[in-house]
Amino acid sequence: MWAWSRRVPDLFDEFHEQVDAGAIATCHPVILELLYSARGHDEFLRLRGELGVLVTCPIGPAQWDRAVAVYDLLAAQGPRHQRQVGHADLLIAAAAEAAGVPVLHYDEDFDRIAGVSGIATRWVRPRGSLGEAPGRG
Repeated sequence: MWAWSRRVPDLFDEFHEQVDAGAIATCHPVILELLYSARGHDEFLRLRGELGVLVTCPIGPAQWDRAVAVYDLLAAQGPRHQRQVGHADLLIAAAAEAAGVPVLHYDEDFDRIAGVSGIATRWVRPRGSLGEAPGRG
């Protein structure tokens, strides 16, 4: 989501208004993913500082247990269904659920998670409307 906000001007403005209003939270898997994109130490530090203004949803034993339980629900759908979502996405969803906030995303993996778990999600823009997902790096 953060990567999209940098590429789409109206989304950038909307996203940062929500950040300023305290309506955006994050968790450590998201922070790590975003820091991955830094092209040097100075950019890493700048980005880390920007991310530091966000509320961080903790991931403790209960969230890990919830992520595994959702993984189980996916696996129960049939062979290899659990392989359709990333581990980080399971933890992000569990952290958001525990904090009582929806996952703001542009990733269909969260629809798969919500489909079996009831975890609240919200697309930042309708699926497919922003083109392909921004890549790493």
